[in-house]
Amino acid sequence: MLNNSIFKYKNLIIWLFFFALTSLYFQNYRNSIHLIRTANSNQQMMVEQNIVDALKYVDNSYKILEKYLNQDMREFSEILVRKYSENSNVMNWDLKELQDGFEDYEIYIIDGRLAVVRTTLKEDLGLDFSQFPNFAELLRERMAGATFSADRMDISTNTHKLKKYSYMPTPDHKYLLELSVDIQETNPTIEGINVFSHADTLAREHEPVKEISFYKTNKDGSQVGLVTFGKGPYLDKNIPGKVKQIIQETVLADAAKTTQESEIRQSHKYIPYLSYTKENELNWWNSYVVRIAYDDSILQAKLTAERNIFIGKLSLLAAIFVLFQLTFAYLFRRTEQMASLDSLTELPNRKAFYEHFKRITGKQNERQGSRKLALLFIDVDDFKAVNDKYGHNAGDEVLREVARVLKRTLRKKDMVIRAGGDEFLVLLAGDISPDDVETVVSKINEALTTPLSIDGKTIKIDVSIGVSLYPDNAETLQEMTAQADAAMYLAKKSTSGSTNWSLYASERPTNSS
Repeated sequence: MLNNSIFKYKNLIIWLFFFALTSLYFQNYRNSIHLIRTANSNQQMMVEQNIVDALKYVDNSYKILEKYLNQDMREFSEILVRKYSENSNVMNWDLKELQDGFEDYEIYIIDGRLAVVRTTLKEDLGLDFSQFPNFAELLRERMAGATFSADRMDISTNTHKLKKYSYMPTPDHKYLLELSVDIQETNPTIEGINVFSHADTLAREHEPVKEISFYKTNKDGSQVGLVTFGKGPYLDKNIPGKVKQIIQETVLADAAKTTQESEIRQSHKYIPYLSYTKENELNWWNSYVVRIAYDDSILQAKLTAERNIFIGKLSLLAAIFVLFQLTFAYLFRRTEQMASLDSLTELPNRKAFYEHFKRITGKQNERQGSRKLALLFIDVDDFKAVNDKYGHNAGDEVLREVARVLKRTLRKKDMVIRAGGDEFLVLLAGDISPDDVETVVSKINEALTTPLSIDGKTIKIDVSIGVSLYPDNAETLQEMTAQADAAMYLAKKSTSGSTNWSLYASERPTNSS
């Protein structure tokens, strides 16, 4: 019972240690997942903030530059109006001569159809602004007015260059006189604040960022155009309905919005950047909605790799734990077995013999009546002579061989132990009669008559056997052992040099040979 309690206690400690390690691994796994997600989120936030800061920086830089450009453009526009007052036939104006007085500026003349009928920039000749409804409405308002107006810096529709445009109507409202200046050409340092180029650099430098796009909308977000570069129109209006709807919601709410596309493991962040005039009105033409596409498969791959590491660690821990448990159980059972066995012969020891006797007699007492048991006390004759003649190693091997012979000769329900030295005890279970005892003794004598072969030497042994019966002679194992011992000594004295056995009698032992 004590050993079992110790085993359970130690087993509980092992289980607690296992659960503690498992909890530690799981906590580390959760921390790693949290760090991966946090790092990914921080990287996204950094990119988004970087874009917004770049837009703010560009916006503020443009405002400072435009303050000086607006003054020049107003002066040049007033010169053109005076020219129109002198000669309203714009088709015979010498635009080249006029341009020489306007350093770095291009001249445009827009008619009532909102088409460019004259210009110093050949690429824009014939440009029809009526195809851009929102901008066309603005141009008509400016043509019908009487004041100078200038747009913020923007990308040219045909050349895709960063430019600034100004407008002033003729007094008769037949034409709109337009000026433009190439910002990057006249101010080379402006290239360093190109937000579109900056966005491309961010996308290349940050692995999760798949693409950064810029959209322009009108005031209510109902008209959306994608800012494009290279060939084709500056604004691509072929926008999917879902994207257009999200951009409109983003503009109206003036708040960022995130969408998820699980089928392609991609998410999009829509960030509004709305520019306002001094009068706090939305300057929609110079406002953007930035759309950042993130490759979610990269984050998922990192999470999967971390999960696989955790599963691998947990599996290894479980395997080690199972192996340790099996080893511990085996060693414990082995220790228990060794504690109950004789170290020389590996026969049960006296403690196991006593437990066996107690168990058998207890069961018999529960039944009606009492069955007899027999205890045999077996002693190897002249064993000291064997040790002296052949050596202690040979003597030990003789005892081991006697143990093997006895185990082979007896029934499975019988038990044999080495009582100590060259003495053995045998408990015959069942309803044993003196005749049964005699039969067993005869088998033992017959088995041991064959000389033993030990380390190439032939050794002949004899044994003396004393027998005590339960409950006829005694009811305790201690009494039976003493009685069988006495009977064995009587057998040993009776016939020297031969195998004898003797049954204990209440008055005096009965000798048989």
